[in-house]
Amino acid sequence: MKYAYLWINISLLCLILSVAKASESATSLSALDVAKNIVNRSASKARVGYMHFIMRNKSGSERKRSALLVHSQEPAKTKIGIYFTKPAGLQDTSFLSHDNSDSQDQNWLYLPATDRVRKLPASSRGDYFMGTDLSYGDIKDNFKFALEDWNFSLGEQQIQNGKRYYILQGTPQNADIKQELGYASFTSKIDADTWFPVNIRYTDIDNVPLKEVSILALDKIAGTWIATHFSVFNSQLSHQTEIVLSDMQYLANLPGNLLTADELAYGAPLMLLNEGE
Repeated sequence: MKYAYLWINISLLCLILSVAKASESATSLSALDVAKNIVNRSASKARVGYMHFIMRNKSGSERKRSALLVHSQEPAKTKIGIYFTKPAGLQDTSFLSHDNSDSQDQNWLYLPATDRVRKLPASSRGDYFMGTDLSYGDIKDNFKFALEDWNFSLGEQQIQNGKRYYILQGTPQNADIKQELGYASFTSKIDADTWFPVNIRYTDIDNVPLKEVSILALDKIAGTWIATHFSVFNSQLSHQTEIVLSDMQYLANLPGNLLTADELAYGAPLMLLNEGE
């Protein structure tokens, strides 16, 4: 019996040490490790759905817009197409982003009024996207922080309801990047289970609080976490943009000729439009 108790005590000690080691491993991640885990979140090969924008000013007035969203993930390239369908005055206005891991990123905008596709310069990343509180850079970054743009640091971890959250902070790597992004810093609360931000707070290039992004709902589509409801509040303008994604679905085979600058002027791909929008 004495040996049985000894064996139980040894087993319990091993279990405690194992749990402690796992906990130590979870808390020993560096800021760069956390940033890499966010960047390396799994992504479905292709997905399509609708983006619904609600813009509110400080008096409470609202404007609404809707667009078809097409997202394609390739080994060395991420493509995002946004094709506005409502209101009528914005219909067929389109934005295309190619985020290349081995070459310079490229972005294009098609405005029906000019009837031409315009390639956007890198300096436009900090410009606001179509009257929303999102920048062009926010749209293409997809709640990730590019490793080549930021220097990272960690704040104190938080444990809430048994869940671990990292506080990731970032400052641009140089003055040119700061000017392009329009941000001097960010602070983000990161869910260690999904590697998705819960919120992101940005300061402007003068390091004055600018805006906060709040993730209100996450859905898992084809093994990929997607923010299907989020809001952006610009504290300097007292202006808010709420974004809801609907009818999101995985596409096994996205036609190769879509999401190209040559096709952008044709508006939303008819084969992907859902009449039940």
